[in-house]
Amino acid sequence: MEPDQDPYLPSTLDSPSSSPVDPSWDSDSEWRPLLPPGRAHLIPVEILSEIFLLALKDNDQHDSADPVNLMLVCRHWRAVMLLTPGICCDLKIRESTQKEEVQEVIRRKWLVDVSIEIHPETVGEGFNTDDFLACLMAAAEVASRWRSLWIRSFPLPIGHKAVKIVQPLERLESFTISTQGHSLGNFFESLMTAIPTTPTSYLTKMYLHDSNAVLYLAQPARSHIFHSLKTLTISLSTRMEAPADILPHLQRLDDFSAHRLHLPNYPPDASLPLIQTLQTLRLKSVSVQWMAGRVFPALRRCAIGFPHHIDTVTLQPVTMLSCTDLEYESNDLRPLACFRHPPLASLGVKCGQWSVRRGNPQLVAVCPIFTAQSLTYLDLRVRCSEWLLVEILSLVPALTMLFLQLASPHALSEAFFLAFVATESNAGSPCEIVGPPGQTRPRLCPSLRTLYLSFKRWLRGPEKSVLIPVLGDIVASYHPEDSLELGLTFGVIPEWYVGGPVGSFHELLEDGEDFIGISSLHGIIPMLLAAPFPFNDIPFKEAEYLLTRRRLSIDCLLTLNQLVELRTGETQGILPTTAPHDLPLFRTLRVLDAHNTDPLFLANQTFHKLERCRVYCYEEDLNLSQGQLIEMPICTRLDINHLTLLATIKLPLICELGVSLDHPDSNMIWGKHIAMNANLPGLRLLHVHDWHQETDLIEILRSLPALQTLILGNCSDLDVNFFSALDPMGAKATYVMKPFTGERWISIALCPTLEHLFIEGMDPTEQPELIAVLNEVVTLRSMLGSPLKEFNFAQFQSKPRSKLILIGRDGSFAMEKVILARDAMPFELYI
Repeated sequence: MEPDQDPYLPSTLDSPSSSPVDPSWDSDSEWRPLLPPGRAHLIPVEILSEIFLLALKDNDQHDSADPVNLMLVCRHWRAVMLLTPGICCDLKIRESTQKEEVQEVIRRKWLVDVSIEIHPETVGEGFNTDDFLACLMAAAEVASRWRSLWIRSFPLPIGHKAVKIVQPLERLESFTISTQGHSLGNFFESLMTAIPTTPTSYLTKMYLHDSNAVLYLAQPARSHIFHSLKTLTISLSTRMEAPADILPHLQRLDDFSAHRLHLPNYPPDASLPLIQTLQTLRLKSVSVQWMAGRVFPALRRCAIGFPHHIDTVTLQPVTMLSCTDLEYESNDLRPLACFRHPPLASLGVKCGQWSVRRGNPQLVAVCPIFTAQSLTYLDLRVRCSEWLLVEILSLVPALTMLFLQLASPHALSEAFFLAFVATESNAGSPCEIVGPPGQTRPRLCPSLRTLYLSFKRWLRGPEKSVLIPVLGDIVASYHPEDSLELGLTFGVIPEWYVGGPVGSFHELLEDGEDFIGISSLHGIIPMLLAAPFPFNDIPFKEAEYLLTRRRLSIDCLLTLNQLVELRTGETQGILPTTAPHDLPLFRTLRVLDAHNTDPLFLANQTFHKLERCRVYCYEEDLNLSQGQLIEMPICTRLDINHLTLLATIKLPLICELGVSLDHPDSNMIWGKHIAMNANLPGLRLLHVHDWHQETDLIEILRSLPALQTLILGNCSDLDVNFFSALDPMGAKATYVMKPFTGERWISIALCPTLEHLFIEGMDPTEQPELIAVLNEVVTLRSMLGSPLKEFNFAQFQSKPRSKLILIGRDGSFAMEKVILARDAMPFELYI
């Protein structure tokens, strides 16, 4: 407890929210049921069928419940469901699927979403080919009711008999084939023959990941299958050898994604209907020759990566009248300037040039595209000079989200990031970016609300960075109403979020999140790890603070060689069961707050710099005869719930102690072990969480002659005998006159230096016989010069929570009851 701190300051706790009360229905309510309760069966079957179809349509959009759940309501609903056409159910064919399961699904006469996935590693290891083919043939018998077909993997042994699809796929809406190079065998020919039988009014989505399927469907006799498509994705693992002439047949397409698709060269006057209908276009390693000189009136989102035949666009620019979202990736960014007139709100630019000298001219070439005043999102992954990056960002004042990819923390200097803070310039700044000394510099990107930095690596070896404190200053410089989200990634998840400086890491406990912290001149910079990733490897080796509710491995703890404060939540097993003696934290920790800790993690360890510690263990009693001592040579404040664990800790400088005396042998353990290992004569504060009914609390208090503050929790069993022991007359006190001053003082046998006494969980007014004793204790101690200043009882279970004060302002006995704040909590030792 800090000096002059009231030990009854209430802890912060969210106020309990009031439970919502459902308004009762009455005759004045505007809402009326369509039918009296229990009469829903009177709804006509046709209307009920329409209701079911609408409900299941909504479920399709949100991946919600299975339609079978509606059948389980009652027999009537089941009958209606079975008679309702248009309902769809899932049919998944896996390694273990049996023919009977397939027949059970198709017996319902519903539409079917079919997905086939046979993992290659299962073939040949007990995989029953005959059972799988039986399932496939049973599903093929109702091919006319397939709404979607998704073939994820389909490795069949050579020579298996063919599976014929006889029925036309007249209800097929979506087709996906992603066999990842595995042959479909004889099933491929049958499937590719059946796919073109689909009426163009139904098939609107196609996802192809097999080059053979693309070439087969692109043949002139089958190309009509593309006429109705609104979504087409072709993503191939290798580039096609022969071109697929499909673009003239895409008459209604609004979403087109292609990777490694080989397209033919189209003449400038070729009729390509998709140019008028496209709203989303994503191309990677695909020719853009067909786009040259064209006007795309409806295109809103466009992403192009490593395009082929980009020279044609350089000669004949592309006009995009409605594009608000543009991404471009290439080693040569100059063609990006040939995509003209987009009203951009979002722009992503990525260049593979490996040096600033090569990256600068690339970025300069596309500067005109940054003049779009509507640009609010920028993802920039180009190596360039700081001054050029500042110039680019000054062109986009409306920017609200910025994503920068950097090689290392040294890719951009501290001075660059200081440009995001609106402060007076620093005369000693190493960079002219910050402006002349004494001049108030406007903030770069004044509308920025999100800043993401992606590093390929963090610090290694002896490198030391000041970047984290600077990032913390950026966050702190924003007004709370206009807060900035600042995130860090390292090529892949997880993400870290940087916060503004805080004075104490303890104040982050209530957030329920996981933080690391790094010291700065303005406080501790907290960094939040985005859930739900574990702390396997913390990239910030310079971290000094760690607050986590996630499991920590030995390898992770070994990398944190500057840790001074470690706090864990109440989740069990966060710290390892055992620990080697060379863990850096045993030499660096100053604060440890660990719950659900295994005592073996602490056994025989020395915490050289530990000053404050809380350790809660929920294991069986330790064997005190094994001599597994834990040394804390400079620890002054300890909170512990395990009495036998306390008996194994050497505490030569302990001043403040929280402990549970709930062991039946508490007095023996205290007198034999704790008194030997701890500096009990110097203990100034004792917080007893609870105690066993056989524990003699008076005997324990006699060993604490310097005690100034005593807090007793869960003390409903305290009786007259205990309070009588605090009576100076009962203790046969002796009076002594101080030399020269004539001031009286008293040597009281029990807690003679006690200044603060707080008792929780007890109301003395319910025991009238106690009032006289309490009156005598307070009155006599005051008369005889005792230092007792506060004597309070607190109740936290009652509503409202209250505190009974026994000492008046003049030091005399005077009972006064006050109401505590709603969020007031029982005392807890500050760690």
